[in-house]
Amino acid sequence: MHRLLYICQTVLHVLLLIVIGLWLDVSLVSATVQSDPPDLSVYESWLREAFAAAQRGDRIGLEEVAGRLTAVTAVRFPDGTVVPVDNAWLRAALALPAPDLAGIGAHLGALIDALAQPPSSAPADALDRLERILDAPPFNRPTFEPPQWLIDALDWLAQVIETITRPVGTVAPLATNVVAWIIILVGVALLLAVIIYLAINVRRGIVRDARIATEGDDHVPTASEAFDQASVLAHNGDYRAAVRSLYLSALLWLDEQNLLRYDRALTNREHLERAQRHPDLLRRLKPVIETFDQVWYGHAPVDAALFAAYRQQIETLRREMGAKRI
Repeated sequence: MHRLLYICQTVLHVLLLIVIGLWLDVSLVSATVQSDPPDLSVYESWLREAFAAAQRGDRIGLEEVAGRLTAVTAVRFPDGTVVPVDNAWLRAALALPAPDLAGIGAHLGALIDALAQPPSSAPADALDRLERILDAPPFNRPTFEPPQWLIDALDWLAQVIETITRPVGTVAPLATNVVAWIIILVGVALLLAVIIYLAINVRRGIVRDARIATEGDDHVPTASEAFDQASVLAHNGDYRAAVRSLYLSALLWLDEQNLLRYDRALTNREHLERAQRHPDLLRRLKPVIETFDQVWYGHAPVDAALFAAYRQQIETLRREMGAKRI
């Protein structure tokens, strides 16, 4: 009996030694794995293996590769840099009763995409360069400061308002005194009247200046005066302006003959559109307008010969359209 007990104790001791030895081996292997991080290519292959398992819904295959991923605490990049990693999220996700394999696959796919991104080409001093650029013109422009005359005008307006409302506090409480309200309304009305008066005078001055400028812009009341002015301009060598006066004389002559109403606000193309009701007029007026557009807007070269030809063109238009009316 004692011998049997001795044998059993011996067996238990041997088994205990075996278990302790296996535990030490596992610990040494684990320590070796932790001290020697995998290369980036190996780590990426594990991620792709786990991603494929999650995509096909293979929970067993995913848990197998997840054990390797969760045991990794760092990855060695090709340049020798060791980067720490933490995949504890994968262990927590698989510990759920019903793991979301689609969500796990999306997370793994994002990690794979992030590893595939090229390294940044920005220099180390990129932020310092940006700061220097922003500190230099035109980015370091000072904040806007209103001119002194605007500040003075606002101060004057504040003084006027203060002068108007000052009697209100000396008469009686505002809510119960009618006189206070009357003083305020009269003062506001006077102030608005002054502002409106100034605005009207400014507007009148602008309109008057614009009218003077418009009336002084080669205003020719009759077709004959425009035609004579073209001759004077050509004699002085200003053939471009002479062509414009000839064209203006043609439009004024058509207006005087009640063939086409001349309107300074219309474009040349709009004059042609109005002439479509008269085919003969449209056929003769179109080349006149095209020549003027080339000279005036297209800046085509013009000399005495071109001016003479254009003058003959205008005279032909007037002669033929006059004969049509007869």
